[in-house]
Formats: sequence, structure tokens, C-alpha cells
Amino acid sequence: MIIKGLKLENIRSYSSSEIKFPSGNILLSGNIGSGKTSLLLAIDFVLFGLRRGALSGASLLRHGEDKGSVELNFEIDGQNVIIKRTLKRGSKGVGQDFGFINVDGDMFEGTAIQLKQKVLELFNYPAEFLTKSKSLIYNYTVYTPQEEMKSILLADSKERLIILRKVFGIDKYQRIVDNSKILLNVLKNKKKEMEIRISNLVDKINERDEKRARVTQLKAELEVLDGKLSEVSKGINEAKKQIELIEEEKGERDNLLKEFEIVSNNITNLIDSRLRNNKTVENLQVEINSLEKEVKSEESFNLDVLNKRILDKEEDIRRQDVELKEILKKIYKSELRINEADKNKEGIFEMMYCPYCKQNVSEEHKHKIVELENIKIKENKEVLDGVKSREKVLEGLILEIKKEVEQLKKQKSAYELYKFKRESLDHKYTQLDELLLEQKSLKGRIGELNVKKSEISLKLEAIPDVQEKYLRIKQELDEFLRGERVVVSNKAGFENEFKMLNEFIERLGLEILEGEEIKGKILEYSKLISWFERDFVNLVQIMEKQIMMKVHSDFDNLFKDWFRILVSDENLKIRLDSDFTPLIEQNGYDTDYLHLSGGEKTSAALAYRLALNQVINTVMSDINTKDLLILDEPTDGFSSEQVDKIRLILEELGVKQVIIVSHDAKIESFVDTVIRFEKVEGLSKVL
Repeated sequence: MIIKGLKLENIRSYSSSEIKFPSGNILLSGNIGSGKTSLLLAIDFVLFGLRRGALSGASLLRHGEDKGSVELNFEIDGQNVIIKRTLKRGSKGVGQDFGFINVDGDMFEGTAIQLKQKVLELFNYPAEFLTKSKSLIYNYTVYTPQEEMKSILLADSKERLIILRKVFGIDKYQRIVDNSKILLNVLKNKKKEMEIRISNLVDKINERDEKRARVTQLKAELEVLDGKLSEVSKGINEAKKQIELIEEEKGERDNLLKEFEIVSNNITNLIDSRLRNNKTVENLQVEINSLEKEVKSEESFNLDVLNKRILDKEEDIRRQDVELKEILKKIYKSELRINEADKNKEGIFEMMYCPYCKQNVSEEHKHKIVELENIKIKENKEVLDGVKSREKVLEGLILEIKKEVEQLKKQKSAYELYKFKRESLDHKYTQLDELLLEQKSLKGRIGELNVKKSEISLKLEAIPDVQEKYLRIKQELDEFLRGERVVVSNKAGFENEFKMLNEFIERLGLEILEGEEIKGKILEYSKLISWFERDFVNLVQIMEKQIMMKVHSDFDNLFKDWFRILVSDENLKIRLDSDFTPLIEQNGYDTDYLHLSGGEKTSAALAYRLALNQVINTVMSDINTKDLLILDEPTDGFSSEQVDKIRLILEELGVKQVIIVSHDAKIESFVDTVIRFEKVEGLSKVL
């Protein structure tokens, strides 16, 4: 991995900056607080995202800004990669927003976890680091804050060993051992479960043998029942044949009896019809005689002339009604005018002034108005008397005409009654003729049916009554059928038991077969458990021990070599114990790490870091971050001579790109590139 460029937008003390990184040894130079470490935190963020307790959004986003972003461009395994992550301030604080990874032009947008997964794939780091708060491999091979490296030297030996085992990937052997124990428990529980499952295997075998014996017994009993059923079926078939023959004879006789009964009923019905018709003929004759007498007194009427006279009279009534209505209107108007004149006469004496002209009304004017109203009353009374006289005349005339119309309508009704009686007489003549013909027909049909009845009686005498024989054979058949039901029921019971037993035996057979298979599996499980307990766990522990010894040996030698380069004091020696804890010997006496000078502490931490870097890169040879090393303040507390030794370290490392963060100007003399930073009024920038 080679970093090529970094873009920052509103990150810590940076507003908007872009830094280009060449290959080789690079020094990030500037005063304390100028923004050098911010670049390393930005790189950490863009690669692995925010991490609770380690790298928060609030510590990265510039104060007063709502959005920020980091974009990193690097080359890895021959591919050009651009990664961008963004920050966004919300109601609950600063969190990660969208991001993307572009690999050789292939764009991928995803969540924070998805981006981290892509980075781990590019770095070829184990996938288990996806859910970790940080990547230990990156932390101890590429970039480790100086304080964090010093803290690992001061950590509890057990905690340090756990961390290093994870970093070296050796903890997998312990996981294998732990998982083996879990698997052993599972296998033992499974074996115990299988032993419980076959605990009744012998009982099942005995039960199967008992059921087989019962099946043999049932077969014999079913054969006996089959013989009985065959005999009963033969008797049933013979009885059914006899019943069929008898039923044919019985059916023929029954049909003749039914036919005889039908003919007899028909004869009776026809005789009854003749009797009813005779009664009807007598009644008709009486009615005809009566009607003939009434029709003889027929009067001569001209119905058309009668209808015209009625219509003319009704028209006279209509004309008189019209005139009467006009007279009533005149009466109403005259009476209305008389009433109005009386009211005007009464009101004129009470009136003091005219309601229209507002002038006073004089007594003379009032008498004049009264005279005029009296004239109107007189005139209208004369008209009223004449009209009322005419009203009485018209009412009398209308009454006389209505009486004439009523008399004419009575004459018309009398004629219509005569006409109805005449038509009724003609109808009864016709009805009488039809009945006489029907009586003649009924007499002939009765004769024919009596002949047919005699023929049926002769046929019945020729067929004997077989009812008694039929009942006897039917009783025999019923007995056979009852016997058959008993045999069939017994056979069905045996067959059902036979079927259930066979199914049970088959099921037992499968369970026994399964039990035999389980016995074989128990034997296999026993062998597997024995192998795990005696061989596998010991083998894994031996492998772990040998690898751990090799790692410890390489780590110890590298740690000593790097420390000797940095510290030339022959009286100060350092090595690792079995827990990878640094043991320091000074002038032949053991001394504590905390008793060292500041430069010696930094040297021990840097030597430990470099040794750890090389061991991890060797053990995990296929990771893609071997070409990059970031050193954060590696010369803190160094003397001038020790700073000079950094040149030798860089030459020994042979890493393609080393980024050093330091404010020590002396380092500028032996690096390839110097990138300078300064902070002006709280804003960092590249010079």
C-alpha cells in the first residue's frame, strides 16, 4: 500500500486542504499542534470509520461546521483506490454519512460497515476484524500512536499476551482447543442421547417377535373365516336366485291386481260421472223451461234510438248546468257588491279625512257618498232578484230532464237483462246437447272396461299366490345374510388387527434398524471422543507452543537488534520473557521500564514496535500493507545521536513508504520529502 493523496474538508483544524504523498521517506514537519497528527487520524477514519471510545465524530469534525469529509487516494496490489467518508452533525451528535470506494474506476457506495469490509478485503486482513473496534494488524504494522505502544509495554502480562496472540493470529489455536472442548461436550451429550435412545432396543426386538407370532395365528384364523364366508355366500346366492324367480311371478300377479283395481276404479268413476250428468241434465231442463217462459214475454226495443235519447238528454243537462254556473257567478258578484256598499256606508261616517289627499271629509260629502252606495245596492238587488228567479227555473228544468234520463236507463237495463237471458237459454241448449252425447260415450266406455275386467280375472285365476313361499325363502336369505355379517365383521376385526400388527412390526423393524445404526454411531462417537481427548488437543497445543516459540524467538531477536541500534550503552540490555514482557538489565541488575530515561523508554517502545511490525509481516505474509509504515513522534526524548540512528533504521527497514510525524528538524536531513505545516488563527495549512 502506497498513499498518494489526502483531501480534508472541515476536519479538526483543516478547512479545505489537499496533501500529495510521494513514495520514499516522508517527514510531516511543524510545531506542536500544527495539524500533523490530524492527518493520521483522518487516514485512520477514512480506512476504518468511527470507533466508539477510540475515534469519535465530534473529535474529527471542525467546530461550528455541520459537514466534513476525508478522501484518501492510494495504490495497493497494482490497483488505484480512492476512498471517501463523510461526517454529518445531527440532533444526536456527529455521525458517519455516505461514503464510497473507487477501485480502478469501479465505484462502490455503501454503509460504514460495508466500506470497512471492502478495506479489509483490499488489505487482505482476516474478516474477523470487521466487527472489531479497530484492526490490530493495521495498528501494529502500519500506524501506532506512540502512547499506545508505550501502554502495551506497561500492560498486564496476561492482557499483553492475549493482544499479541490475536495480532500474530496464534489465538486461533486456543480457540481450536476451546472449540474442541465444546465439541467434546457436544459429542458426549450426543453419545449419551443416542445411548438413551437405544436403551429399550432389546425390549423392542422381543416385542417384534411376539407380534410376529400373533400374525401367524391371525393368518390361520382368517383362513377358517374365509371357508365359512364361502359357504355362506353360496347359500345367499341360491336363495337370491329362488327369490328372483318368485319375484317375477309375484310381480306379474301384482301387476294384474293393480290393473284389475285400476279398471274397477275407472268403471266406478264412469258410473258416477253418468249419475252426475243425469242430475245435471234434469237441472238444465228445469232452467230451460223457466227461461223459455221468460223469453216469450219479449218486448221490442230499438237500443240505438234509446242510447241517442239518453245522450241528448244528458247534453241538455250539461247546457243547463253551464247556464246555472253563470247565474251563480252573477249572484256571487251582486252579493259581493252589496256587501262592499254596506261597508262603505258604515266606514264613511267614521272617516275624518281622506287617506289619499289628506283633506277633511265634510258631512255633505259623506251623505253624497251614502246616496251613491244606496243606488249601487238597489241596482244589484234588482239584478240579484232576476238572477235568482232564473236559477229556480233552471234547477226545476234540470231535475225533470234527469228523471227522464233515469227512466230511459231503466228501459235500457230491462232490455239488456232480456238479452242476457236469451243468450243464457241458448248456452244451456248447447250444454244439454253436449251432456247427452257424453252420456252415450260413457255408456260405451263402461261396457269396454267390464270386458277388460273379465279378461284380467281369468288371468289372475291362472297364476297361484306365492306370497307364503316368498316369505319363507326371504327368511332363509335373511338368516344367511346375518351369518355373513357376523363372519365379515369377525374377518374385518382380524384383518384390521393383522394390518395394525404388520404396520407396528414394520415400524418396530425400522426403529430396531435405526437402533442398530445408532449402536454403530455410538462406537464411532466413542472413537472420535477418545481421539479428541488423547490426540487432537495435545497436537494443537504442541503446534501452538512450537509456533509461539518461533514467534517469540524471532520477536526477541528483532527486539534486541533494534534496541541495540537505538541504544549503544553496553551496560543496558533488553530481552523478552515468555509473556513477551520486556526485561531490562542495567549494570547486571534487573530494572523496571519506568526507571529508564525518556529517550530509553522511547527507544524500547520503538524497538518493540519495529520488531512487532516485522514479525507480523512475516507471519502474515499475504497482507497488502507491508509497503507502508507510519511513525508518530518516534524520537520523543531522543538525544541528537539517537536521532541520527533513525537514518540507519530507515535504511534497514527497506519499506517503500515511511511517513514520520515529528517536529525534530534534524530528521529533515535524511528523508526524501518534507511536508511542512503551520496553524494560523486556528486554521492548519500546508506550506
